[in-house]
This record gives sequence, structure tokens and C-alpha cells, in this order.
Amino acid sequence: MTDETTNTTEDPQGLLPDHVYDVLKWVAIIVMPALATFIVGLGGIWSIPFAGQLAATITAVGVLLGALLGLSSVKYNSR
Repeated sequence: MTDETTNTTEDPQGLLPDHVYDVLKWVAIIVMPALATFIVGLGGIWSIPFAGQLAATITAVGVLLGALLGLSSVKYNSR
């Protein structure tokens, strides 16, 4: 008779390694919003063309990154 047990000491795995997840999370919640705000601020002061569009693009990328990180977090916590 063979004993088929699962190894429960294994760490749960998300879609990304922990270090990559931590860096991308920091980028998504700190860097992207700060960069978009910085561009809008300077765009108004210096009349930089397309500053609003650039800030909106950065914000959209940040939201997408946050959603993807959320999926990784859900997968990690479901195990």
C-alpha cells in the first residue's frame, strides 16, 4: 500500500516571485501616481505639450499593473 500525501510545507506560489511582486507593487502604488502628478504639475507650469495625455497614460498603466498584481495576490492567497 502506497501512502500518497501532499507536501504541505511548500510555500504557496503566486504568478511572480516575491521580490518582483514587491518591486512592482511599490512601482504601482508609489512611483506611477507620483510620476503622473509630477508631469501634470510641470506641464501646467512649463506648458509641456501632451502632459495631460502622458499623465493619463501613466495612470492607465499603473491601474493595469495594480490589477495584474491583484490577480497574483489572489492566486497566492488561494493556496
